[in-house]
Amino acid sequence: MKKFFANSILLLTCVSVIALAGCKSDAGAEDTSKVGQGNTNDPTLLEKTDLQAQGGAGFATNPRENEEQGKWQDTQKIANTDPDGWTIADPSGNRLNMPVIYFAYDSDLLVPSETFKLDKIAAYMQNNPSLAIIIEGHCDQRGTDEYNRALGERRANAIRAYLAGRNVANNRMRTVSYGKDKPALSGAGETNWRQNRRGVPIPMVMPNR
Repeated sequence: MKKFFANSILLLTCVSVIALAGCKSDAGAEDTSKVGQGNTNDPTLLEKTDLQAQGGAGFATNPRENEEQGKWQDTQKIANTDPDGWTIADPSGNRLNMPVIYFAYDSDLLVPSETFKLDKIAAYMQNNPSLAIIIEGHCDQRGTDEYNRALGERRANAIRAYLAGRNVANNRMRTVSYGKDKPALSGAGETNWRQNRRGVPIPMVMPNR
């Protein structure tokens, strides 16, 4: 009889441990490790100090000969402009290979791996004074539309403030928040969510005044 009770207690203990483990939420401790660029599985993109990627111009090597290395060339202007005359700098959709800035869950704080990328963007814009950027703020799919719209705005403004501190003129930057309306990856789970918590710089061309 004693052996029966001892085995019963041991069994109940094991069941309780398994049940507690199974109840752990996916939205628990935040994973703040570095994430890859957009849809890629190549984590080394965050380690590139020259911000060069495959294809496109901009951060990649200057395609024109006998001109200063790293200068972006205004060869792809399009007719559609906004009221201030800004035009898309890279109609190919590659955004001149400007990197995406990622955020932790429910946060608008910039982390070192992302400020490193912003330093490179600031230096590039200083080297190309005709360029401006629209900074998009995005969130993962959790939370209400209103909350995520506000969080996306804070993320975009955090990027703008950082670049302003690196001598990028305020009139060369705009912000827009899409909240959770434009995820980079669809579906639930941290693997997808961490790619959607982001700020996206869209390079634009300012008209000559």
